[in-house]
This record gives sequence, C-alpha cells and structure tokens, in this order.
Amino acid sequence: MPKPVPIVMTGATGLMGQMLVKKLRQSAPDTALTCITRSPTQHSVLQAVNPNLTFISGDTALLETWQYIFGQHAPDTLIHLVQLRQISTILTALEQVHSLPRLIVIGTTGVYSRYNVYSQEYKKAEVALSQYRGSSCLLRPTMIYGSHRDKNLHKLIKFCDRYDFFPVFGSGKCLLQPVHADDLARALLAVFLNPEIQGTYDLSGGTVVSFLELLALVEKLLGKSVRLLKIPYGLGVWSATIAERLLGTRSPIRKEQILRLQEDKAYSHAAATADFGYAPRSLEDGLTQEIALLRAEGIL
Repeated sequence: MPKPVPIVMTGATGLMGQMLVKKLRQSAPDTALTCITRSPTQHSVLQAVNPNLTFISGDTALLETWQYIFGQHAPDTLIHLVQLRQISTILTALEQVHSLPRLIVIGTTGVYSRYNVYSQEYKKAEVALSQYRGSSCLLRPTMIYGSHRDKNLHKLIKFCDRYDFFPVFGSGKCLLQPVHADDLARALLAVFLNPEIQGTYDLSGGTVVSFLELLALVEKLLGKSVRLLKIPYGLGVWSATIAERLLGTRSPIRKEQILRLQEDKAYSHAAATADFGYAPRSLEDGLTQEIALLRAEGIL
C-alpha cells in the first residue's frame, strides 16, 4: 500500500519553491514534505531551512515518474509549481491509482496571450484541471521577479546598470504588473492552510506600470541615467526574426517577446484578496529589495 504523506511538492528547488519550503517550516513545522527533484544539488540548501523533507528523484514530465510516486506515496496535497502543461500527465497517473489528493497548481497569466506559443497548451491544461473530481486551486501569476533567479527583471536591471541604456520596441506604453516571488509563496501558503479555497485566481503585483514607467523606476532605484533606445515595432520584429533564424536559442531577443511587449499584462487580483487576504507589495518596494539583493551578491 502507498505510504500516506501530507504533501508532495514539485519545484521546491526553484525561486518560489524555496521560499514556500521555508514558510511551511515556519507555519506548519511538523508537516512532512516530500519533494520531487531532478538533481540532489539543492537538497542541502532546502534541508537547512526545513529538515522535515524527503526527496524523490524523477522527471515530472514523464508518466512513469508519477506512476512510481503515486505507487509509493498517497499525498493529501500535491503542490505543483512547475510546468502547468504536466497536469494531464499527473491526472492520468492519479486516475490509474484512483486517488484524489488536493491539487494546488501554479499556472500563468500567459494563458491570456494572443502570441505565447504555449498559450493553447496552457488552455488545454486548465480545461483538464477544471474536470478533476477532487479539490483543486489554480494560481496564475504575472511576470515573477525577486532575485537573480527570476527570468525577466533581474536581466533588465543588470543590463541597465551595465550599459546605461535599454531598447524599447514600439511605444513602450503596454501595461505590466510584475509580482514578487515571496508574495506568491505567501499566497501558496495561505491556500494550503485554508482547504476550502478552490478555483482559479490571478495573482498580480501591487503596482500597474507601463514599460516606460518600469524603466524610469529602475533608473531611479539604480541612481543612474538610463537612456531609452527606441526601435520601431516593425524593425524590431524583423530583426528578432532574422536573429532567431541565424542564432536559434542563442538569439538575445525573440520575436514573441517583442510581440508580447505590445500586449497589456495587468490583471486584477481582487478575488484572491477577498478570499485569502492576498496583498502584494508595491513594485517600488519589491525592486528596491531586489536591487539591494543583487548588489549584496555582487551582481550589480
């Protein structure tokens, strides 16, 4: 018989995952947590903040990984922080063992995009999750930031600090609402501690800004001038297309990035605030903290 366990978690070694592991230790210190990882390299880091950890090695993209996990463990809750596209695989494995744990899943507001190459896959995954017969909660964050491990803003900050300019494709007036990774970890904890929370929630940051306003804020917080290199939208798309053809994955800019920079990416988090007290920090506060961290780590 599979061993009953309170929580099985993916993505524990990621930026948001490590923050959640620490918060679970602080708020539910006796709760056992089983983490699925591809490599043991981060195990000691995680155990330093939460000693009540068990690790399973495996690739969560593979059905056989989940068949093994659910054959050995019967979680009350599965917290899935990596690739929403893996949900169908997880649900297939759960159906095979006739298990209905509570699912807490991180998705993305990228599901709303007209351009994201994965948006159709996100939509399919969300449909599959909505048909799950057990309890589930899907959290859709906007652009995540908070340290050198984020995929977006730390690169922008580093570029502005090093070169004193930044390219702007098109008008730069599209709206953004980045969310700090620690605010997402707090939201995940709140959902975990409140089993009645179900459904889908957009999780955006505390401030809506245009891309130009974001650059002005970075300029202010770095304390140095950042010139804007304005590039016509059409020229930017053409250049990125050529660069991708010539350089492939080594291209410094992708066509999709430029296309998405013309979309507004600001979404209300009012439902999350009403249902579990979600209260994200302002972008200025979050960027102040990130820039201080980048400087402390010698990145800036």
